[in-house]
Amino acid sequence: MTNKLIFFFLLSPYLIYCQAIPEVPEIIDFDKIRLKIDNDTRKEIQNEVDALHANDKFFQILIDRVNIYFPIIEDILKEENIPEDFKFLALQESALISDAVSSSNAVGFWQFKSSTAKIYNLQINEYVDERKNIVSSTRAAASYLKNSNFEFDNWVFSLLSYMTGLSGAKLILDDKLYGSKRLDINNETHWYIKRFLAHKIAFQDDIDKQNYNYNFSVYENNEAKPIETLSKTLSINLDNLKSYNKWLLSSDLPNDKVYSILIPLQIGNVFSKLKNSVISKVQSFIGLDNNSLIDQKIKSIAEKKMIFLNGLPAIIADSSDTMSGVLKLYNINKKSFLLYNDIRSNESLKVGIPYYFNKKRNRGRVQTYNKRNKESLWEISQIFGVRLNQLKKLNKNNLSDRIILRRRIINF
Repeated sequence: MTNKLIFFFLLSPYLIYCQAIPEVPEIIDFDKIRLKIDNDTRKEIQNEVDALHANDKFFQILIDRVNIYFPIIEDILKEENIPEDFKFLALQESALISDAVSSSNAVGFWQFKSSTAKIYNLQINEYVDERKNIVSSTRAAASYLKNSNFEFDNWVFSLLSYMTGLSGAKLILDDKLYGSKRLDINNETHWYIKRFLAHKIAFQDDIDKQNYNYNFSVYENNEAKPIETLSKTLSINLDNLKSYNKWLLSSDLPNDKVYSILIPLQIGNVFSKLKNSVISKVQSFIGLDNNSLIDQKIKSIAEKKMIFLNGLPAIIADSSDTMSGVLKLYNINKKSFLLYNDIRSNESLKVGIPYYFNKKRNRGRVQTYNKRNKESLWEISQIFGVRLNQLKKLNKNNLSDRIILRRRIINF
């Protein structure tokens, strides 16, 4: 892509800032659709591209947001089989501001009105507004776009329907072009499509996935607890945690459904701190003076170092643990223990790895995990309580270090 240069002369005569602004090409591909842009429309789109690059400070603010939210959006779009370029639609709609509100009272990353949000299972009440939740709202937007594309078989037309609604798009579009893989972009093309192309062209060359901010994790909470408790458990500043989770309108995390919480912490550290919190509670309980038969029974289990991961009973093996010792202590059949943990009878227990006393699940409570050096899929399956064969299926043909732990489908 060719570039034109715009020079900004600062107060000092010796300092010149040079910003490269991409030029709008004659041909651009969107998914498998080839778009041919005529000269007049190229100039029109170029004006928008120039405007997006006009303020370098503002542009960098947007890039910083991109580096936080695009990794999450891209993963969800991939899971939902939506073209990755739709990530630029979220940028266009809200500038990736979680609590953005339009003049028509559309809210959040993907600018849902309340009526449409509820159709796509986004919870809106006095406790939460999932339109402001990056995970929930992105899945809802993906479902909306898939619905439209089922009608049009054309992602450009589906893009337009996001602004006009399905019925509105049908009134504008030529049904003879449904399913078309080549389109002309000209003065008859809807402004919303042109604005989307402007955002794609303006930002795509400045986005480097190597700069993505992976110090953010998506944690899915299944239990009700105050946000303050989560903040203390993870040693994260409460105001910082709240700033990335403005969808939470009360001080309590509800448990009427699984909610995705954006945590400014790498997932490995999230897991470690949550695990340590559980172990600390167990150790605290052991120190209590419990006299009832029920308390004594619970205490005997706690003394065996048992914790729960992904809702499953497990232990974290230490240097003193052996296979035979664990089987005897926990009174578990060897064949079952081997099956539950995807291991062979001649294997030694690995220090620091969880081992389960029940079948692992088909998915984890978090969506993805950044694999560390030399970390095997088996180790990841143990850390998150996910069956190894299921983890392999989820990551078939996945050559990246970002391991998929669950797929979630929104029913509507």
